[in-house]
Order: sequence, then C-alpha cells, then structure tokens
Amino acid sequence: MSEKQETIAQGITEFESAGSFLRQILNSISDGITICDRYGKIIFQNDIDIELVGMNFVNYYASEIVEKGLTNDSITMKVLESKETVTILQTFMNGRTVLVTGKPILNEKGELEYVVAVTRDVTTLKRLEHEIKQLENQNEQFKKKLQALQSEKEGEGSNLIAVSPGMVQVIKRAMRIAGVDSTVLIEGESGVGKEEITKLIHQNSRRSDKRLLTINCSAIPESLLESELFGYEAGAFTGAMKGGKPGLFEIASGGTVFLDEIGEMPLHLQAKLLRVLQESEVQRIGSSKVIPIDVRIIAATNRRLIDMVQQGKFREDLYYRLNIIPIRIPPLRERREDIVPLINYFLKMIKEKYGIYRNIEEESLKILQSYDWPGNVRQLKNIIERVCLLAVQPEITVKAVLQELDSHKMIPREKNRRPFSVSCHCGKEGTDEFEKHGTLKERVAAFEKRIIKKTLSEHPSIRKAAQALGCDQSTLVRKIQKYQLKRSLQYKEQL
Repeated sequence: MSEKQETIAQGITEFESAGSFLRQILNSISDGITICDRYGKIIFQNDIDIELVGMNFVNYYASEIVEKGLTNDSITMKVLESKETVTILQTFMNGRTVLVTGKPILNEKGELEYVVAVTRDVTTLKRLEHEIKQLENQNEQFKKKLQALQSEKEGEGSNLIAVSPGMVQVIKRAMRIAGVDSTVLIEGESGVGKEEITKLIHQNSRRSDKRLLTINCSAIPESLLESELFGYEAGAFTGAMKGGKPGLFEIASGGTVFLDEIGEMPLHLQAKLLRVLQESEVQRIGSSKVIPIDVRIIAATNRRLIDMVQQGKFREDLYYRLNIIPIRIPPLRERREDIVPLINYFLKMIKEKYGIYRNIEEESLKILQSYDWPGNVRQLKNIIERVCLLAVQPEITVKAVLQELDSHKMIPREKNRRPFSVSCHCGKEGTDEFEKHGTLKERVAAFEKRIIKKTLSEHPSIRKAAQALGCDQSTLVRKIQKYQLKRSLQYKEQL
C-alpha cells in the first residue's frame, strides 16, 4: 500500500472513529436528537428520539412521514421553509406528544445545510403538571381545614369557624386588637356571631382572668336599664334594695363589658355611657359620689349607627367614641364557604352533647349552602340541631332538610325571580277534575300537579322548570316528591 493510500485509510479510520464517538455523545443526551439534510432527509436519530416517537425514521424524508400519517406535523419542513428556529408540538402515531425545537445549521455562505431538532417529552410534563395541580388542590383543602381548626382553637369551643376570606380577616383583626384596651364596635346582622367575636377578644386579652359581663340593651326594660348599669343608693327610688346595689359596670371592673344591641340604648343613658368611656367612672342613682372603674367596653349592633346618628336617634359623640376599632362581621350568605365547615362543627357538637351521630347527604349540603340564612349562624345551628334530633335515620336526607326549611318559611332569595305565570287550557275532562270533584284543597293540589307535570315535560332540567314556574329549585323538588312525579319522568338533574 502506497503512502498516499495509507494516509487516506488512516483518515477514513479517524473519521469513522470520530463519527462513532459523536454518536455515543448524542445518544447520551437525555433529549431526542434528529438531524436532517437540506433536502429534509433524516440522516441521524439518537436512541432517545427513537424511543420517544416510537419509530426509527433514518433515511425517511420529513414530508414522507407526514404524508403517511406517522405524525401530525414536521419541524424539519417548517425550518427548511423559514430558515429560522421553530418550536412546535408534534404528536406521533404512538400517541405521545412531544415538544420539538428545530434549528437551522448554515454554511459559510449562509446556505442551510442541516436541521437539528431537539425533542422533549411533554407527556411526562403534562402528567407532572396534573399531579402538581392535584397537590395544589389538596394543599388548598388542607389549608382550609387548618384555618377552620385554628379558628376553632382560638374560639375555644365557640362557633367561630372561618374558611372564607372575609371571616378569616375578621378573626385576624380581633386577635390583633385583643391585647389593647381600645373600645371596639362590632357591626353585623343578628346571629352572625358578634358575641363569639367578643369572647375571642376577651379570652386573648390581658383581662382574660377577669369577668366578661354581657348586657343586652334591648332585653332590659328602659325603666330598669339605668339602675342595672350604674347601680343605685339606698332609698334612691321606691323598691330600692336596702343598702343600695352596685351597677354592672362596677361589678365588671377589671374585666370587659359587652354592650349588645347598643343601638337600643335610650338617649339619656347614652350621655352617662359617654362619661364612663371618657372618665372611667360611674355615679350611682341617688348618689353624688363618683366611683372609678376599669373596664374595657365592646359594643355591638345589628343596626347602622351612623344612620341613627343622622336621624338624631344616637349621639354622634358617643358613636365616634365607640367606633375606635370597628369590626364588621359579614352575614352567612356572603361567606358560603363557611356553611359546610360550620355544619360539620355542629354535627360534632350534637354527637358530644346528645351522643347522636348524624351524617348529611351531599345533596342536602348543597341545599343548605343555597339558602340565604337571614338568621345567620344562629339559625343554621338551630336547624341542624333540630333536623338531627328529629331524624330517625343516621343519614339526613334531602327530604328531611326541605321539610324543615319549608316549615320555617326559609325560602332562599333569588335574583330576577319571575312571577308565577302559567296558561293551561283544559278540556271538559280537565275542567271536571279541577272544578267538580273534591274539596278546594284537593282541587288546587290536582291543578298544581298538572301544571308541574306539564312544565317538567317542556324543560330539560328541574332548574329550568323551576325558573319557568317562578319558584326556587328546592321547592319544586319537594312538590315533585309530594306528587310522586319522579317515578314517571326522567330528569337530567338528580333530585
């Protein structure tokens, strides 16, 4: 062999060795690698890419792969056309979706020589994304449970269950101001938990070892309220106790006084209360002696005091003296996220108090969540306790819930409720049914049954039928059960 031939052979050997080494490198990469020439012919495909797409495409043309339906698109064709880096999603016949980035390789003249495509498996990424979302959902559920447990712990057995952002903020605000002695004004509808928030503040204050004395300004007759609050001296009025009597402010000195329904306090007593707030002293009826006291006052009302001030029914100076730290508790209809946690808490209380275990069906919970609860948490607690005590089965059914709610006329409010309107053209037989037989109650029931049956047949769901009849869905469900219509009709919604 000549020297020239030896040189050529050595060059070929080195080239093959370099090619083998390069192949090993490309096969060690965790991403799929494909190389095509300027004509779109695949000249290299590493092992990872073959595994990802499910086929060896070496010596195939990119256009050929698409034409045969082996993939839905071609990164090579897009790069050859644009001569720019392109990224697309490709789905192959094995069902796997991959993210492919194609990059053009140009020669010294700027002409495209090769297309290098990097393939990443997004099927795994999608699965991981789905798992992450599931974990996030679980984390959110755990967070809500922890919030409920935390609020229950802070309330020490109270009805303070907070999952909704609004109620969580109320509890955080109450905890922040518990350590100071500033006057607090709690506003909210009846039954939202104003007294429970007051207990929370007192229990976490420096006065927690002293008395929390609750005074309902609307429950004590006006003629007795002054003597109860401020006390009196012996002989101050007919019937006064011998030796006199200390007022509630005196008795609670060192602790906290909760003035519930402060809006019901008469104007002449509001002036005396203002002195208690400003001077920290009281004066008994029939006495000129001033008695120093040390109380923290928390007032609550279900009325808008600012409106009462404008109407001249509440002292402006007292309002601003009480309203140093305002807390507004949202009604239950504005924090529906709290309804189910509250129900679970009440079920636990009932089990501990009566030894009765009850479980509420999912559909029953949905109905309870749909109500506006004008009586708020207090009303919800009473209903749950009543339903549990009257139930004969461990499972609280939709029927039991609807019966209890309807018996108390607790119909949920609906926006844009249409008035009841129905046109029924009855023939002779129908007229006989409604007008000639039975009592008035029986005739009305027969007419009602016919209307409901007709409306259900004209609408695909109970919800839409209820809208057409101008009633709420729970009422319609109760009527369907009453007239046993669910056996003969098929609905798209569960009863």
